[in-house]
Parts: sequence; structure tokens; C-alpha cells
Amino acid sequence: MGNILSIIQLVVGLAPAIKGIYDAATSNSGVVDEIKKLSSPVATLLEQIGSELFPKASPTIAIVGGLVAAFDPNTTKWLQGSLNTLLSLNPPLAVDGLYGPKTRTAVEQIQAKLGLKVVDGLAGKLTQAAIDAAISKLPVLK
Repeated sequence: MGNILSIIQLVVGLAPAIKGIYDAATSNSGVVDEIKKLSSPVATLLEQIGSELFPKASPTIAIVGGLVAAFDPNTTKWLQGSLNTLLSLNPPLAVDGLYGPKTRTAVEQIQAKLGLKVVDGLAGKLTQAAIDAAISKLPVLK
């Protein structure tokens, strides 16, 4: 129990720095490198979370998955809304900021539809950029 508490305290204390790293990163590998420099225990924890949520992702990319799911509900909301638009989901995903199995499945669908090399259900920087590009090509309502 003491070990879990110390990990929780560490994560809470580093949360602003972790979110800043993610927001400033231009690549998945950049995120992973910076998180590992900041805190190896947090990187390990994020990898465990990401591996559980994204079993098709590589261990390194699982760190990004854990970070997106745990620290970035606003991006997850953007992702869910974008997936609803691009995939015409019925029923649509709840835009709740929770990166659950339905969001993961929809991300796998969009990754395949957009012809991305990796279809793992994780919307990291590359998948987000591809989604953003697809959204930008949609007609503008007047």
C-alpha cells in the first residue's frame, strides 16, 4: 500500500510537467524520451496503463497511450467528436473525455480508413495529425 501511495503522490506532483511534455511534443518518440527523463517510475506506470488499454501498441508507444488516456481528457473529447464526424458513427461515441474500448475501436477504424501504417487504436501524434488533416478537408458549412 505504501508503494502505491508513493506512486500516486509522484504522479500527482508531476502531472503538470507530464501534461506540458505531451502538449509540447511533436512526435511520439519525443514524448517517450521526455517522460523517461522526467521519471522512470512514471514512464513504467504509463507503459503498464497503456499496455492494458492498447494491447496492439508497442511497449514504447504504450507510454503515449497511457499518457493520452490518463492526462488528456480534452484531446480525447476532440478525438471522440472528430471520430463521430469522420466515421458517421451510429450510435455516436459519447464525447466524455474517457478513452475507453469504444473510442479505441473507432480509432482503429479511422487508422485503417486513413491508410495509417499502424492500426493499434492509439491516437498518438501521428494519428491525431491524420485525423486533423481529414477534418480540414471536410466542406465548410455556410
